[in-house]
Amino acid sequence: MKEWMPKLRKDIDIIPTFYDGKRALLVKDSLGLIKEPFLIHGEILSFLGLIDGRRTIRDIQLDLIRLKKGAFVSSQEVEKILAELDSIFMLESETYLREKEKILVSYSLLPKRAAFHAGRSYPQEPGELRIFLDSFFAQDNETPFQGKETTALIAPHIDLNIGRKVYARAYKAIKEARPRRVLLLGTGHSLYDSLFSLTEKDFETPLGMLRTDKEWVRMLRLAGKGIVASDDIAHRSEHSLEFQLLFLQYLFGSDFSFIPILCGPFQPYLQNVSRPRDIPGLERFLGALESCMKEQDSTLVIAGVDLSHVGPKFGHSQEASFLKMEAKTHDMALLGAVCKGDVEEFWKKAKKVNNKYNVCGLSCLATLLEIHPQRKGYLLDYEFWEEEATQSAVSFAAVALEK
Repeated sequence: MKEWMPKLRKDIDIIPTFYDGKRALLVKDSLGLIKEPFLIHGEILSFLGLIDGRRTIRDIQLDLIRLKKGAFVSSQEVEKILAELDSIFMLESETYLREKEKILVSYSLLPKRAAFHAGRSYPQEPGELRIFLDSFFAQDNETPFQGKETTALIAPHIDLNIGRKVYARAYKAIKEARPRRVLLLGTGHSLYDSLFSLTEKDFETPLGMLRTDKEWVRMLRLAGKGIVASDDIAHRSEHSLEFQLLFLQYLFGSDFSFIPILCGPFQPYLQNVSRPRDIPGLERFLGALESCMKEQDSTLVIAGVDLSHVGPKFGHSQEASFLKMEAKTHDMALLGAVCKGDVEEFWKKAKKVNNKYNVCGLSCLATLLEIHPQRKGYLLDYEFWEEEATQSAVSFAAVALEK
């Protein structure tokens, strides 16, 4: 019988950060087995670095003894720590796999995707939500782009109040549009093993039900075999699409259908291909997306993205104040390529810094440029939000692309 080689779960978000000036890890679990995010710091960090699926308990024991410069660590101590980690669902084990399967099956049987962030990020009561959204459009920040024919829009997915002005600039640019269908691209923050995630579930918001274009979702899933996730659990708590749907429903009611697509990480391919289309398996999926857009001229594309994430909260050793200007320069280089509709230049700029600034909308923007090339774009607004407590910052923008 093969000896157990413990391994950390690959579907939890382990974010490098700092605590009291020292290296730490922030652990989040979108699956929900770990109920609340928590910090790991101190000696346990060295232990976690050894749980890689290639070491046995004996290997971990010996490596810990070396790290402790000869101080003895028993195999029983190692087993005890592993048992504690397993009890809080940190490890890829039978315990975790059983509980995960229960969640996946339970969610797959639901006919709709509930408004996960209602009552958390925005009002749950319909009347209060309408007043909340009214306040975005009451701001005196009309965009000069308004009135032109927008075929695609880039909007933030940051907290609605933090991004208030930029959200308003974005959605005022399309308030005269009348889309029959929306192709909705969002950052899949909990996607790890797949490039995309699709769902056939209709989406519920406090303003009513929004219907997915199930026929096209099925066609896209078939075209994306091998790169599309086999389940749709990534959609359950994802905000990057949910926030966009609030504005779309506020502006257009529920008379449009939409195609919800979460984009996973393209980072592993960044240095190996000259453009996103060259990523293995992506050509066929992009071709299906292009066919979908040609089928109905009134399809509007929305990408819910944020840009640079800098500072200790996002794994940098320097505070955001030292990185902010160079991150802004990089953002502007990427947005310049977007506004020219130049996907190869966009990819080249991202490759040059190897996504050093953690642009979490990279895959969304790359996908948008591949299926919507050579469109003239207009930068409507751009901001940095700074979190003083962590000395970190996030940038975001509004961009309209013209037919």
